[in-house]
Amino acid sequence: MSTIEPDTRDWAAVLDEGCEECGFTGNEDLLGVRTTIAEAAAAWTPSLGAPNASERIREDRWSTVEYAAHLRDVLTEFRARTLLMLAEETPTLPNFDGDAVAVESDYRSQNSADVLAGLETAAAAYGATLADIGENQWRRTGLRADGRQFTIASLTRYGLHEVQHHLHDVTSRDITA
Repeated sequence: MSTIEPDTRDWAAVLDEGCEECGFTGNEDLLGVRTTIAEAAAAWTPSLGAPNASERIREDRWSTVEYAAHLRDVLTEFRARTLLMLAEETPTLPNFDGDAVAVESDYRSQNSADVLAGLETAAAAYGATLADIGENQWRRTGLRADGRQFTIASLTRYGLHEVQHHLHDVTSRDITA
């Protein structure tokens, strides 16, 4: 049984406020973001290859495998949201409860090599979708269920924050202490 408390923060606030924990500013250049997202899995290879990648070093924090599985699913969701925003005028974006998905998908029991392969696929697919975005398409919008509006540009930066922050989570002393 997990002792991890569900995270109720509105992480989209990092788009306006930045994130002191991982250094995200919210103003990252979209061209660089596309590349970083497409190459995200490579940064995870050493951490997922560690012998203790499936172990929770602290019972109240995910293991490296769990963080990577979450990122895989987030990148898949953000790609789907981007495609929806390209296909429809101001769609309502589907809800994504990362904590519920972690439990339903049993992140804790997933194999690190399988998670890395899935992360590679998700990052490459999302990166390829972003590479095809035309200049005027970055301003297309979608609404989260609570009414918060995203553009494809802001959603892409939010995706970068996920990549950056979760890698920070697994490499910082905070989760290994």
